[in-house]
Amino acid sequence: MKTQSTIKTQFLSLAALALAGLCGCGTPDHLPEYSSAATAAAPGGSLARTAEGESVIVSLEPFSDKARCETYFALNAPAAGIAIFHLRVENRSPDTTWLLRKAQCKLLVSGKDSPLSDASTARSIASGEAMALTGAALAGLATTPILIGLGSHQVKQATTVQRNFTEKELRDKTLAPGQVIEGFVYYQMPQKNASFQGTFQASLVSTGNQQTNTLQIPIDYEVK
Repeated sequence: MKTQSTIKTQFLSLAALALAGLCGCGTPDHLPEYSSAATAAAPGGSLARTAEGESVIVSLEPFSDKARCETYFALNAPAAGIAIFHLRVENRSPDTTWLLRKAQCKLLVSGKDSPLSDASTARSIASGEAMALTGAALAGLATTPILIGLGSHQVKQATTVQRNFTEKELRDKTLAPGQVIEGFVYYQMPQKNASFQGTFQASLVSTGNQQTNTLQIPIDYEVK
């Protein structure tokens, strides 16, 4: 009898292999790192939107352009139904320490069209779940081996993409005065390859008095 852990591992493996269909033809072993600071200084500037409250600044940048997703993730994310955002949080308070948990970063979408939505809240997905989501879209819950017909190069591509998602994912962090954290968050799109509007919400908790600081940013996720 298979354990839950074994089933999950096998499912994520299926998902990783299925990514080969959405990956670029020549995925390098190491994908470029993303710097919001460098992008802001580049021609055209950054697409990030910001919100500020209680001396905390939250900046959110959508990765809705296919070419951009393939540059940093080697994956056509919109086609896989994955909405990617780069999040940067800066604590400018002189004396307050804030706790940021990824679970408290939510995507609120208009309507209730997302199959994994809870009311109007799109469920956030961890890096591994993002791969599983892609696999489900391409391979369903198939239990038959899918290694047949896939070369070692394709398997390597899928593994590289999965590792890259994990390495770039936002982590929970306690932000002391002056500290900054940035990373990527992933959500299931209401509909694959379709633009959508909504609101991003991040809630931080003061480690001193447990006060909650909630900031919201309007989103226009335009797939290109």
